[in-house]
Amino acid sequence: MTDTVDSNSKRETKQPLRALVLVGFPLVLATSALAARMVWEETLLTLQEGPQMIGFALAHGAGAILFLAPFLLSIWLIVALVTTLISLRRKKRLSKWYWSTLASAILILGFLSLPASFWQWVFIEPFASSPHAADLMIADAAEGDVRTVRRYLDHGVPLTARNYEGSTAAFTAAAGGSLSVMEMLCSKGIDLNATNSYGDSPLEAATENGHSEVANFLRSHGAIQIRGTEEQHRAAAHAIVSKQMERER
Repeated sequence: MTDTVDSNSKRETKQPLRALVLVGFPLVLATSALAARMVWEETLLTLQEGPQMIGFALAHGAGAILFLAPFLLSIWLIVALVTTLISLRRKKRLSKWYWSTLASAILILGFLSLPASFWQWVFIEPFASSPHAADLMIADAAEGDVRTVRRYLDHGVPLTARNYEGSTAAFTAAAGGSLSVMEMLCSKGIDLNATNSYGDSPLEAATENGHSEVANFLRSHGAIQIRGTEEQHRAAAHAIVSKQMERER
């Protein structure tokens, strides 16, 4: 009689754990598929095409359903961790499948949380030698990623590099309000008054975007606030749009 009760008890314990694995395993696979797509966009596609709106194309297609997977997997992971703690306290054995699914969920969610610039930092040589190196470095300056910007400079991308709008790293750092990037660029001797295709200077960008700390830093280092004329703005906008349309064709 006691053996029968113990057998039933073990069976009841295993059922919810099996259910967790049956739910978690497909979520791990779906999240892995999303992670693979993101890494492809952040590496090979970015090397080929330049800075990307990561996940934009996927989000506007049939694959958009994949963006639910990390959210659902995060909820699953919380439930699984609580279940694990309870099982360990009660000294209940957990199957290898359960541990594998739990470990895979933690790893894939951690992997997916890596910033896009991580791959640029790790594989800096191919990125710095690509035709899009200037655009990438200048985009990282706008994001305030001082470490990756420094890596690009150390691997030969010049301080004078400009992106498709004619902006230098100093301009985008000012527009993005990144004081740390601006300080690093200034220490390397970047031109703080270099205007972009619109005729605007870094100090104009910082002031226009309300980044007073960066604006004060620029003024203290002799920067001049220069704003392009309306004619310059119109001409630059037309030229940039025409160039993008030509590239897409």
